[in-house]
Amino acid sequence: MVDFTPTLNTLIVITLVSPLFSLISRRTRKGIVVDVFSAVAFAAATVVALQQALEVFSGKTFVVSYGPYASVILVDKLAIFLAVVFVFVGLLSSLFSIGYLEERKPEFYPLLFALITGMVGVVFSGDLFTFFVFWELMSVSSYLLVAFRYKSWEAVEASLKYLIMSAAGAAAILFGMSLVYGLAGNLEFAKLGTILANAAVAGEPWAYLAIAFLVTGFGVNAAMAPFHSWLPDAHPAAPSPISAMLSGVVIKTGVYAMIRILLGVFPPSFYDWQLSLALFAVITMTIGNFLALLQEDIKRLLAFSSIAHIGYIVFGLSIATLTGVAGGIFHVLNHALMKALLFLGAGAFIHAAETRNIDQLAGIGKKLPFAATCFGIGAFSLAGIPGLNVFWSEFTIVTAAFASGGIYPLLAAVMVFNILLSVAYYVRLVQSIFLKEPSPELHIVKPVTWSMSVPLIVLAASAIIIGVYPSPFLETALAISAAFIK
Repeated sequence: MVDFTPTLNTLIVITLVSPLFSLISRRTRKGIVVDVFSAVAFAAATVVALQQALEVFSGKTFVVSYGPYASVILVDKLAIFLAVVFVFVGLLSSLFSIGYLEERKPEFYPLLFALITGMVGVVFSGDLFTFFVFWELMSVSSYLLVAFRYKSWEAVEASLKYLIMSAAGAAAILFGMSLVYGLAGNLEFAKLGTILANAAVAGEPWAYLAIAFLVTGFGVNAAMAPFHSWLPDAHPAAPSPISAMLSGVVIKTGVYAMIRILLGVFPPSFYDWQLSLALFAVITMTIGNFLALLQEDIKRLLAFSSIAHIGYIVFGLSIATLTGVAGGIFHVLNHALMKALLFLGAGAFIHAAETRNIDQLAGIGKKLPFAATCFGIGAFSLAGIPGLNVFWSEFTIVTAAFASGGIYPLLAAVMVFNILLSVAYYVRLVQSIFLKEPSPELHIVKPVTWSMSVPLIVLAASAIIIGVYPSPFLETALAISAAFIK
């Protein structure tokens, strides 16, 4: 039997077994069967991931090589850190789905398991071939989940657009992989870092072409401008738990791949990609924030906000210093938690009032005070309010940029401007939800159940806990960054 290490082994088994529980649920017509299985399975996977994380951060690295072409599983600090985030957000999304989702649960949960398995497989891959196999598993699962409400033309159109753009991105990744193999004769990340990190290869134009193709492919998945247009369409069409997954964690796999490739295979000491990546990051954050200001649909607004935050993360990566990369990694965690909170909170509003229009949701905080309070915490956090978690990762990135010199202080000023710009639409959301009087058309059609409330309180609490006590999380990000910045 092939050993993918404990976390991925657990997820693969759960994914393969889940259709059986879906069949039982469908035959007995009891949705509770698949609901309970999903919650228990994700909880078990979260425990296994945390146990493996403790081993890795204690100094152990899992490396498993198998097959005639030496396909490799590599679990280091970066991989297990992201795996824990992915599985944890998956657990909360599945809990939320118990009360939120009303149709086709036996089909929904196996796809959600496949999506999480694909994402964890991506970050656990020790070579580009294994990476691409799990990347495709993740991509196909996410297409199907975006199109889950296939009777709606909006869902079909959004998933088709996502499919076309993501397929083009995958083709770019595949072509970049072929160039890397031509340069190095190998696809293992560890060996690539040894073979390609030298001045002779850095002088080859093919190396820069490989970087361009790989970053383009990863940029499509990460919704980095100008490859971002699929995300604002996919979010409104997908069920809210899937919006939380897409924006919270799926787009982070593209960021992970950039960290692994740009810092581990094409280090900036030999390859001059920093300024180009920084400019893409600044364009991404600016486009995301300006377009978010114009939105009337709450899920489209949050989607454009995610694009802006990808810009912040990529900007931290482009600095390529210990603190800059750590700030980006820390922001991956903070954004994943807070954007999951906002999409699940918006899902609670939409589930209750059956509208996504911000004006029509005005005053809903007076009718759903608990969900609105949790949503407000997430909104203030992503607006960069001091004392909440997102402030610390944004502060780390900005200070790292100012410390880097050159053009980076100017670009850091642009990031600060973007953070202040984002305050405008988050304040608008909070004002509309809390301060306006409910309109006569606003009716609470469906209740916010306990299973929907639990993820909201957990995520809101994480904003406060990390905001008050950020040191362990920042130190973890610094430890991960130290493995890439020599």
